[in-house]
Amino acid sequence: MKITCLHTGQSHVEGFTRLFDAEGWDGAVEHIVRDDLLSRAQAEGTEAVAADVAAVLERFTQADTVLCTCSTLGALVERLGGDNVLRIDRPAMEAAACHRSVMLAICLESTRAPSVALFQDCAKGSVPNVVFCEDAWPYFEAGDTLGFNRSIAQSVGAAMIAAPQTDCIVLAQASMQGAAPYLLDIGLPVLATPPLAVRRAIKVARR
Repeated sequence: MKITCLHTGQSHVEGFTRLFDAEGWDGAVEHIVRDDLLSRAQAEGTEAVAADVAAVLERFTQADTVLCTCSTLGALVERLGGDNVLRIDRPAMEAAACHRSVMLAICLESTRAPSVALFQDCAKGSVPNVVFCEDAWPYFEAGDTLGFNRSIAQSVGAAMIAAPQTDCIVLAQASMQGAAPYLLDIGLPVLATPPLAVRRAIKVARR
C-alpha cells in the first residue's frame, strides 16, 4: 500500500512523516513538494494551476490515497481527482460541522474561499466566523515557527472576545497545527487538519 502526499511546502514533509508513523501506518509514504503551485495560485487564482494540478494527480492514479496538504488547492484537487484523492481539510470540517458556532482561522487570503465553501458544504449552509491571522504568515516564511504559532494564538484569542458564543475552533491550514497547544486555555475543541486527514488517508488506503 502507498499514500502519496502533495505538499506546497518542504516543511510539511517531516511533520507528516511523524504523523503517519504515530498512526502505525506500515505502508509506503511518498512526498511530492510543489511550492510553485501555491505561489501561482496566490498570484493568479487557483484556476491558473488547474492544468498542472491535473497533471500531477494523473501521475498518482495507482496510489491507494493521494493526500493534498494545501487547503488553497483543496477544492481543485477534489474536482480533478478520483476517489483516492483527499483534501486535507475535509475531515476537520466534517468534524466541526456538528458544532453550533465555529471559528475558522486562516493565515492566507487564498485559503478563505475554499475553506468557507467546504465548511458550508459540510454544515449544510452554516456560516463560520472567519479569523484572518494576517500577521502570522511572515513568521512562517521566515522560518520562525514559534512566532508563527504565537501570532495565530493571539489573533484567535482576540477574536474570541468578540465572539464568546464560539464552541469550536478550526485551524484551516496544515501549517497552523502547532498553534493548537497555545489555545488549550480557551477550553474549546481546537481542530487541526493534519491528524484527522492522516487518519482518513489511512482509512481510504486500507478499504
